[in-house]
Amino acid sequence: MLVSSIARFNAINNMNNAAMNMMNTMNSFTNVSAFGGEHDLAMLHEKDKKLSLDLASNSLLYKISYLQEKAEQKRQQQEVKRNLDVMA
Repeated sequence: MLVSSIARFNAINNMNNAAMNMMNTMNSFTNVSAFGGEHDLAMLHEKDKKLSLDLASNSLLYKISYLQEKAEQKRQQQEVKRNLDVMA
């Protein structure tokens, strides 16, 4: 039971980290104008591509962590049920 709880907490921690990274990426999108007056469109395009990839990868990490947490929650519930059946 302890192992499944640790796995759930780890998945929740990963979800929180991914959500925070997504928020930071979105803040970076809004701060493109604070780029230092950069007029090089290629540089802005590269920054946009990087931020878009960061946002997509963080979103995927969040979804994977969410599914891991749900799987661990289900496993933990089954373990509790199995333990109660054994005791009965």
